[in-house]
Amino acid sequence: MCRLQLTILVGIALFGFINAADTAPKSGAAVLGEFTQIGLSNCVGTQLAAVPDTDQFLFMERPQSNHPDGKSFNAGLMDVVTGEFKNVKTPFSMENCGHSYLENGTVAILAGHKPQSSYVEGRRALQVLNLASRTLDSVGSLQFGHWLATATRLPNGMITIMSDSPAPVGPVRKDGIKNPFYELWDPSKPATTKVFQLDNNFLTNTKYFYYPFNFILPTGDMFVWSNKYGQIINPLTGKKVLVLPNWKDIPQAKGMCTQYPFSGTAAMLPLRVASNYTEVEIMIFGGQWSYGWVNTTAVDLSMRLKIKILPDGSYDVGKWQAETMPSPRVSGTSVLLPNGMVLLINGAKRGLLGDAVSGGDAMLNEPNLTPALYDPQAPEGSRYKELARGSIPRLLHSAAGLNLNGTVILSGGDRSSRYWMPADESYSASPTGFAEYRVELFAPPQVFDTQHRPAIMACPFSVGFRDVMSIAYVIPDASARVTSVVLIAPSSDTHTFNMHQRIVELEILDSDNDNNHVGVDGDRTVTVRGPLNANVAPPGPYMIFLLSGRTWGPAQWINVVRN
Repeated sequence: MCRLQLTILVGIALFGFINAADTAPKSGAAVLGEFTQIGLSNCVGTQLAAVPDTDQFLFMERPQSNHPDGKSFNAGLMDVVTGEFKNVKTPFSMENCGHSYLENGTVAILAGHKPQSSYVEGRRALQVLNLASRTLDSVGSLQFGHWLATATRLPNGMITIMSDSPAPVGPVRKDGIKNPFYELWDPSKPATTKVFQLDNNFLTNTKYFYYPFNFILPTGDMFVWSNKYGQIINPLTGKKVLVLPNWKDIPQAKGMCTQYPFSGTAAMLPLRVASNYTEVEIMIFGGQWSYGWVNTTAVDLSMRLKIKILPDGSYDVGKWQAETMPSPRVSGTSVLLPNGMVLLINGAKRGLLGDAVSGGDAMLNEPNLTPALYDPQAPEGSRYKELARGSIPRLLHSAAGLNLNGTVILSGGDRSSRYWMPADESYSASPTGFAEYRVELFAPPQVFDTQHRPAIMACPFSVGFRDVMSIAYVIPDASARVTSVVLIAPSSDTHTFNMHQRIVELEILDSDNDNNHVGVDGDRTVTVRGPLNANVAPPGPYMIFLLSGRTWGPAQWINVVRN
């Protein structure tokens, strides 16, 4: 059992929260959640990736001049239990890279940025994290340069890297469209990639193609959305399967844009047992209007699309449904919580994601300090709830991700001194001015429901497709029981898109949920079936969470492996 699991069991099983100085939740936390600062990072958490089988997150940034430790590393590892930060060495410029995972849990970094400071050209870089040496090791090269690039792990273990790119590192067609290609990387043959061309109409319709919202569907096809247009494609060939509906006929959504610099956020809702994983729902939250500028109020809508997979493998695609969020949000992040709710956090109420306007003022203004919780199971019109207000603005180059203990890490923030804020709103300005190095945890309200948090006591460290496994757990309330078990892929977040998060519900076969079935050590057990196949749960690292109703306990790392 790893150190984090021991820490979780001791520190959270009864009390529900890591690093809490006192175990009693503060007033309102059980209703609205709570922010806690855990330490300083030595680099800005622009790019944030969970490190499987540890309690660490990999931080990556563009070079800054005022690091807390006085050094110039552009990457590092933060331990979310202790708050300790250790630098990681790489030669490459990594801002705007993509990140994913190999099947063995190794963090992979694809693409990056033009040369910055002492860091060399990174847009063609292929790197993997070496924990033993605390380095990012080069393993090959992309054929074309990519930045603002989405990395997507496929069911066969390969990874796509997809983005627009500027000349000279990306080709430009005669019609002016840049880099109509994406690349397919096989980690078993890491030196180079295969190149595929997108449909000729794709980039013409999207206009911008930075950090596209990509999701692997339970068929193995890939949902690809950028700005106001999308397709389902075969990621192994680049061929279009179908064109997705748009929202141009929804009056309140006219002009809503979602990709950099308009920067909404997106998530695929949990894949459920009840539908045999054949019903998919995609959510897109916020963004900016096509006419937007630095003081334009951001989009206050979310869009929801239902996709049903038919027995022959074809699709029945619905229409986008608009809902009004509690407040406008651009450059925010969406975090899938174990109970299927979506946490919206970070970002601004006005502006565009980008460095600065003439004179150095920020492009994002009026920080949105109030997270919102979206409940997809609630009746329409009552799905949103605002949570506790934070104090640290996190605008450009901020990120968030789910921790093993069920809280959410918050990092980063750039241009943290030149934004506009209403005079009557309190906030905590960055002590260093330009960059934000303070790191927080946000504990959603369910974390404080300590009587109903199932704590895993014993669980296999791997599971194959449709394998049966039993999990021992304890729960303080003797009358409570485990009602669902989910796998959650590790967070890999940057520039408003968590490109790796995914929830797969497991089928419960049997459970000892009453006191007559308590084991000799006082543990209860729940028996589940592993995921259906690689399309539903691409092999690799996941966190496994037990839930009692809508409350989740601390997780354990587990690998989904091929049978």
